[in-house]
Amino acid sequence: MKTTIKAVAFLLLSSTIIQAQGFLSGFDRFSKKKPAYVTLQNGEEIEGEINDLDRRKGLIEEITLEIGKKKKTFKSSEIKSMYLPASGLSKLNNQMDVATKLDKWDNRSVNLGHINEGYALFELTEVQIKKNTEMLLMQLVNPTSCSKLRVYFDPWAPQTMGVGIGGMTVAGGLDKSYYVSLPNKAAFKLQKKNYVESLPIIFEGCESLIKEAAEEDKWKELATHVETYDKCE
Repeated sequence: MKTTIKAVAFLLLSSTIIQAQGFLSGFDRFSKKKPAYVTLQNGEEIEGEINDLDRRKGLIEEITLEIGKKKKTFKSSEIKSMYLPASGLSKLNNQMDVATKLDKWDNRSVNLGHINEGYALFELTEVQIKKNTEMLLMQLVNPTSCSKLRVYFDPWAPQTMGVGIGGMTVAGGLDKSYYVSLPNKAAFKLQKKNYVESLPIIFEGCESLIKEAAEEDKWKELATHVETYDKCE
């Protein structure tokens, strides 16, 4: 029994380290006890507690905030970006992720204080959905390395198998897809199965990285590759 407990503890620690080396966690649950910070398309900044979230297919379409004693609803099209407070383990994972990257943070467009307090950053982004494009609120998962390529959480992504002991899952799998956006282009779905053939597109101009990533063919290194590309000249 003690051996099993030790093994579980080790795997939990290991999974935390793995998570800390990757992207920030994708969130689907949010706290109603802490303020959310919303920036509208006209530049107005709003602060208030989350009262309600309306979603469609996992994506936020509307958010209702309690501002003082009043409730106000904002459609996704009105929002430029927003920081929403995560709840539970999502918040803990986010803090652990950011804590390992403080020395790398040089992106002033992202509020480090909010992220390190367990907030998720959503941006209104043009996204390619089949043959059409839509403006959607997407969660940015690479805020420390997004000057060239922005990576967004895919709420529909299947996962690789996790790690389990005695029938209990102690470490989750990797998401098999993300949405990625190059400057002035719509975000598109990047899938694990198409990763190598997509390298010249997502890492355009960084031949050494394209060659290295193709030789490795390791989807689990995507976050590391994105960080390398961010510094590639």
